Amino acid sequence: MSRARLAALATAASSGAMAAPAQAVEMELHSTTAAQAYEVASPWGGALLDRRRLLQTLSLGLYHLQGERAADGADYSLAMMLRLDADFGVNAHLVGGDAGAETDYARSSGSRFIPGYQVAPLDLMYGYIEGRNLAGGWLGFRLGRQYITDALGWWSFDGALVRLTTPYFVQAEVYGGLEQRGGLPLSTSRYEQQGVWRGSHAQFGTGQGRPSAADYPSYQFTAPAPAFGAALETSGVSFLHGRLTYRRVYNTATSFTQQFPDASGNYPTIDGARISQERIGYEAGVTLPSRGGINGGFSYDLYNQLVGMAQGNVEAYLGEHVTVGANVDYFVPTFDADSIWNWFTHSPVTTAVGRVAVEVTSTVHVAASGGVRLWATDGDPDAFRMGQCAELGLSVADCDGAFGNPDVLAGYTQDEANRGTSLTPDALANVSARYRLRSAEVELRGMMQAGERGRRVGADVSGEKRLDGGRYALGTRLSLHDWEDPLRPERGATSFGYVLGAGYRPIQVADMRLEWEHDMNRLVGHRFRVLGVLTLRVTP
Repeated sequence: MSRARLAALATAASSGAMAAPAQAVEMELHSTTAAQAYEVASPWGGALLDRRRLLQTLSLGLYHLQGERAADGADYSLAMMLRLDADFGVNAHLVGGDAGAETDYARSSGSRFIPGYQVAPLDLMYGYIEGRNLAGGWLGFRLGRQYITDALGWWSFDGALVRLTTPYFVQAEVYGGLEQRGGLPLSTSRYEQQGVWRGSHAQFGTGQGRPSAADYPSYQFTAPAPAFGAALETSGVSFLHGRLTYRRVYNTATSFTQQFPDASGNYPTIDGARISQERIGYEAGVTLPSRGGINGGFSYDLYNQLVGMAQGNVEAYLGEHVTVGANVDYFVPTFDADSIWNWFTHSPVTTAVGRVAVEVTSTVHVAASGGVRLWATDGDPDAFRMGQCAELGLSVADCDGAFGNPDVLAGYTQDEANRGTSLTPDALANVSARYRLRSAEVELRGMMQAGERGRRVGADVSGEKRLDGGRYALGTRLSLHDWEDPLRPERGATSFGYVLGAGYRPIQVADMRLEWEHDMNRLVGHRFRVLGVLTLRVTP
């Protein structure tokens, strides 16, 4: 090799826990630290990207803040978790006059500046105080940054939630506050609706060496996003669950409404409170411990006026050793109401899969699944292109590049008869087998997804052997994968990789592990990684 593909250094992950005696306030403190260093070569050539990443989490839980807990009395707790997800490889590949240019607009005339790019973003994942069993068990609350998980997906907001639990197997929730958004302090953008690139403009201005907002019209402003919602949910029935939920979120920040200046050279904007998302969803399920279960749900996007998600799952236990099931998932991408992607066609993806898992013996387990994924498009791409050429009176061979004047084809393009939904299927298959002994295990996994648009197929086998009662461990993994894209045949390749690992437990509360990974294919050549992990556990 002419140059190294990977900096072979990665350090430890550590986690610890402490708990106070249970007679009064109980405390739990956990921390995780993980660091690694490597280089990533672009498949298209060019500079190597240095990556030196540090992940640090710190969580705190305080329980029974009221002191001694009565069985039917109010109970208070506090929970919080901070996450630092830093990449100290940012700017590392830039030298000379370009040094620091990814995060400093004054460098390299702003040509490499990435708005919103942070070296060490700090995120308050959650932080709230909670009260339960108030008013004789009728009331509960949460105040602070919190998660909600239901048919509308994962969501996070800063505010208050009040829960009313009745003795009639139903409870109600109402909540309100501000959606967690990227660009605000201690926040991330992962819980926003998709389709908008927004963040802090603190570095922006009109002075020399500072970027102008008009230089990046796709990078929208961020501001507090008021939100509220409500839900009705079953309560107190172990085998039955249902939840009806509604949520509305508002945009308040100034937003560019087009990516190019108007005739006067200005960028039009919109201000004021307006809808970001408005959705309603429902999920329900029945579970019988010895028989199986069935569940399903959907969400409806009131802004886009379409069903964004629907899913159903059924599972049956055939005796003690065989489980069979099937599930169907329907998904349509939906976007923030400010997003330009609302103007484009976004078609559904439907996946139907059947599966079976068998416990052959106490040491041998096998599982397999197979099904189909249907990709929908608005009109058949090949037929639509041929129809456009015919409309222009040209052959397919002669009409490439003849679509410059959309007005000529407006009638054909907007005719719904030419835009019927077409489906392109992919076949799916997965298989796995595991052989487990007291001090060793071997696992095989294989996958396949194939259709006229391309193919991915591969398998890996892994194993681990523990020695001296688990004090030492040796492990390995071999993998072989192949993929093909008919639209870009030059991107097809076969990749081989292996991992060699060793573990050591010097004392009961500590584990150390070292892994060497080597992957290779014709697109990127060879890639290497060394990963070291240290885990600490302290419990009373």
